[in-house]
Order: sequence, then structure tokens, then C-alpha cells
Amino acid sequence: MLSSALAAMVGLWGCGDANGYLANVPPKYTEVAETHHAECGNCHTRVEPGERTRAQFEAALARHHTRVKMDDAKWPVLIDYLSQTP
Repeated sequence: MLSSALAAMVGLWGCGDANGYLANVPPKYTEVAETHHAECGNCHTRVEPGERTRAQFEAALARHHTRVKMDDAKWPVLIDYLSQTP
């Protein structure tokens, strides 16, 4: 009985919402959150919102700006999104 319950719980974890990370994202950040989740981390470990200071994100993203293709208007929104505390 216990093994059946554990198997069911493990099965539920595997069927979770693929976009569950968006559940706590304010609507104004949805688009950059999707980009961040899909693209950031392809070259390095993805840094999540609140893990660095705003100044650290601004410095890092200034370096990324030359190699990441993203609309200029989205960069400040991405910095705001990443700088928020969870």
C-alpha cells in the first residue's frame, strides 16, 4: 500500500506543469521570464531571480548584451525581473 502511494506521488512529480515557474511571476515579467528560463543557462548555470544584487546583474548583462540577441527594451525589464527578491 505504501509503495503504491509513493509510486503515485513520483508519477505526479513527473507530470507537473512544464511552465510552473511562471506561477509566481508577475504578469509584467512573463515574457522575459520565459526567455530567461528557455535561454539562460545554455552556456552557464542559470542564475535565478534574487540570487545576485541589481548591480551584479547590470554588470553581467552588460557583458551579455553584445552576444545575446534581445530587443533593447527588454534588457531593463530582465534586470528588474532578476533583481527582485523571491
